[in-house]
Order: sequence, then C-alpha cells, then structure tokens
Amino acid sequence: MGILGKIRSLGFGFVFERAFERIIPVWMFRFCSLAVYQIDSDKLPAESCSKAIVEVCDNAPDLEQLREVTFADGDKEHTIGLVAKMDGEVAGGLWVAIGDYRDGDLGLTFSLGDEGTWIYAARVDDAYRRQGIYSHLMVESTQSRLNASHRAPLIGVSKLNRNSHRAIQRFGIPVGQVFVFRVGTIVWARAKGDIKQNRTMTLRCTRDPIELIC
Repeated sequence: MGILGKIRSLGFGFVFERAFERIIPVWMFRFCSLAVYQIDSDKLPAESCSKAIVEVCDNAPDLEQLREVTFADGDKEHTIGLVAKMDGEVAGGLWVAIGDYRDGDLGLTFSLGDEGTWIYAARVDDAYRRQGIYSHLMVESTQSRLNASHRAPLIGVSKLNRNSHRAIQRFGIPVGQVFVFRVGTIVWARAKGDIKQNRTMTLRCTRDPIELIC
C-alpha cells in the first residue's frame, strides 16, 4: 500500500496526529479524542482463523521485540504483555494493565477497580496484517482476564484512527469518550458517557493526573 493509500485507510486526521506527535515532544503538547470500549466476548469469534501463536510474553528477547512492534515500553506495574508469533517471529502484540491504568503522555489515570483491566498499544506489524492476528489477540487477552475473574477489558482508541476504530467497533461496547488537551504539565480533559472524572483540569499532570473512573 502506498503513502496515499495509507492516508486514506487511516484517515488524514490520524496521520496528522501521528506526524505531530513525532515532531512535538510529549512534554510540550498533546491532544486526543479517545473512544473507550469494553470488549464483548459474545462479539469475538469463537475460533480464531489466525495461524499465529498468542502467548504471555515472559522472556527478555520477546519483551524487547514486543516493545518495538507495539511502540510501548510495557514497564508499568501490574502489566501483562501478550505476543503473537508467526513462524517464530513476533508479528504483533498488546499490553494489559490490571487495576489502574496511567497514561503519562496524556496526564490521565483510568481507575478500573480491583477487577478492571485495560488493553493498550495493541498492534500488528504491517507485514502480518489481514491474517486475523488482531482479533486473535483480542480473544486471548479477553478470555485470559475472564478466566482470572477480571471484568472484560476496556480499550481506548483514537477516534481519528479509522482502522482501529472500525476494528474495535466489531468487538466492543461503547463506554464513553474522552477529549484531552495537554500543554506542558497543564491538562484539560472532558469525559462523556459512563466515564466519570474527579475534575476537568490539573496543573501538575505528572504528579497529580486527572482521574477517570470507568
């Protein structure tokens, strides 16, 4: 797929957002329109059509590759990494945060309670897309949390990212939306739907982030 094809697929707004994030340092300015969904196990496929092997990532080499594929550090406390492999190669993966999830870039904390979980940085490498790996990751991550007596995971996706938004709409139930603007350490956020918040603004997001209660 060429550059124009990718722009049409992802949406100009999301391409602009990603380019902006690469140019402007995270501590200086960020904005996001986030749609929050809860994964619905009834909407997930009963059997995966993917040939990928999905498993918990628990060794250093795989964790390093997972960080590279998902563009996330995954070093948050109480976080589990799931990796999808094709022919021994890391094809994609995601991270699951158990309990509170802190998004340091946006200056927000999502309070999920003892049974809540949050999926973030779910991504499949370009070379392995359109092979059912994304849905396979959703099935495995959701079922593993339900088996551990957690609630079905929540996931937030940029409303500007057409591909991810369409994919999650197939598997998820809308919970709400969050609009965020960050300038330095000052953050303004507005939650809608079933998401509550303790306040709309903080002047010290790195030490005192806005709390969103899901």
